[in-house]
Amino acid sequence: MRRVVILGTGTNVGKTYVAAGLARALRQRDPTAAVLALKPIESGVAPHTQAPPDQLTPHPGTDANELARVSTPPLPAPNPLYALAEPLSPHLAARRAGLTISLDRVAAWLASAEAALHSETSYLVVETAGGALTPLTPTATNVDLAAAIPKAVWVLVAPDSLGVLHDVAATRHALHSLGHRADYLILAQSRPADRSTGTNAAELRLLHPDIPILPLRRNSADALDTLANELTHRFN
Repeated sequence: MRRVVILGTGTNVGKTYVAAGLARALRQRDPTAAVLALKPIESGVAPHTQAPPDQLTPHPGTDANELARVSTPPLPAPNPLYALAEPLSPHLAARRAGLTISLDRVAAWLASAEAALHSETSYLVVETAGGALTPLTPTATNVDLAAAIPKAVWVLVAPDSLGVLHDVAATRHALHSLGHRADYLILAQSRPADRSTGTNAAELRLLHPDIPILPLRRNSADALDTLANELTHRFN
């Protein structure tokens, strides 16, 4: 199993677009490969889309549903594992719903999904909820979730907009302080363009020469094709 975790410098930075596009690019590179893209925790799931716990199809209108469209069945149930109604930080949305997110349960859910795949080449793409340091519980963040996924490549997604130089530096410093690092940085045009858009990739390469930086233009999959190619060689 070849595992990829999608982390963000914050929320609404383009993680779902990257996760879905990467899954699609991996399948295009190897049509025989099994590619499963999942978002185990998602908040802001509208009450009218809530599904029975044993429903095999993803909740409609969710990021998890978008990822399911580019995945190889079978999908785990329920999907997402934690579908939280309120559009809040996962730990708060869970608490207000009377739930406690368990990373052990998430890990078991992902392992079960992996076990259902029967292919010589299999990929698991996991999208996290919010930013890398967004709390999932009072004591655990998305970094802890990523660390619980064994032998995974970490892809950090950031928006090509004003403030990204700080956000990338702060996130990378935080990861380093926790004993982790991102393997790739995707710079996505996920927000309205501003004066910095188009200049940030060069500045980030100057400030962070140790990490591959792939600019992802709007309505273009070039960066994700490149990442899929990189991952194919890396895993081999």
